[in-house]
Amino acid sequence: MSPWEAITWNTARAGGFTAYLLVTISVLLGLALSMRWQVRWWPRLISYELHVWITNLSFVFLGIHIFASWIDPFTRFGLNELLLPFASHYRPLWMALGIVAMYLSLAVTLSLFIRRQIGYTWWLRLHELS
Repeated sequence: MSPWEAITWNTARAGGFTAYLLVTISVLLGLALSMRWQVRWWPRLISYELHVWITNLSFVFLGIHIFASWIDPFTRFGLNELLLPFASHYRPLWMALGIVAMYLSLAVTLSLFIRRQIGYTWWLRLHELS
């Protein structure tokens, strides 16, 4: 394995793992917000902003994961293999699950911008369904 292959391979794995960890933290913060778990000295607004910030940061690391996987000479993914479920030659089931999860996460995040159009109740149902 060349040094470039090692860099892209490790960057792709580290980006994916970090994104997964950040999404987990974001979900836990979202659950704490929805269940109204809070400490008196920690304002709810900070928890909400932290939830949004960590979610956005997870998309940054998801982008790093996808880009590093795309340029990795070992896996040789085409863009269609990274964006279309079941199009990958490498572990198609797991790749498809990751791609579908990416699209669902993106839909939930983008639904924040159309919350007024779809109504708060439907937005909350979609958010909780995720």
